[in-house]
Amino acid sequence: MKRARIVLADDHVVMQQGLRALLQPRYDVVACVSTADTLVAAVQEHEPDVVVSDISMPGDGLDAFRRIRERWPSTRVVFLTMNDSAPLAASALRQGASGYVLKTAAAEQLAIAIDAALAGRTHLSPELAEDTLAHLTDRSHAAQSLTERQLDVLRLLGHGCTMKEIAERLCISPRTVAFHKYRIMEVMGVKTTAELLRKAMDGGLVEP
Repeated sequence: MKRARIVLADDHVVMQQGLRALLQPRYDVVACVSTADTLVAAVQEHEPDVVVSDISMPGDGLDAFRRIRERWPSTRVVFLTMNDSAPLAASALRQGASGYVLKTAAAEQLAIAIDAALAGRTHLSPELAEDTLAHLTDRSHAAQSLTERQLDVLRLLGHGCTMKEIAERLCISPRTVAFHKYRIMEVMGVKTTAELLRKAMDGGLVEP
C-alpha cells in the first residue's frame, strides 16, 4: 500500500527531527523545511498529500498556507503549533485547514489529525474543541445578521480599504458605504472602527 507523502515545516531543527522520527515509520516524509517560502517550494516540488506546519515561523505560516490552498487545493494542511488561540484555530479551519493540533498534545494526536486529513475530515486538539466551535458558531450567527453587501463592506474594511475605495470597488456611493458601516457597527455592538475590526477578526468575519 502506498504511504502518504508528508512535508514538515517548523523553524526549530530539534522539533523537525523529532517529528520526522515520529512520522517516518508510518508516512513518507519527503521534505523538512523551516520557512514559509521553502514550504511553498517544497509543496511545488513534491506535491505531498499532507503538510504539517507550524504557524509561527519566518515568512508567516498562515501566508504559506493560503498560497498552498490556492495553488494546490488537494494538499491537506495540518497546523502543529504552541498557539492555543481558539479564534486563530477557528480562522484556520474556516480557511480550509484540515487540522489544528497543539504541540503540547500527545504524539498520537498528530497521527490522528493526519489520518483525518487524508480521509477528508478535520481534527482539533480536544483542549481547543469547545472554544473553537463556539467561535465558529458565533461567526455563523453574526454572518446571518448581516446582508451580503454588509459582509462585503466589512471584509474590505478588514483589508484596509478606505470608504472611497470600498465605494469604487462595490460600485456604490461613499454615503451608502457609510450607512452600511453604521448598520454593521449596530449589529456587532461596537462604537469604533478599531473595535469593529477586532471583533470581526475574533469572530472570523475578516481574516487576521
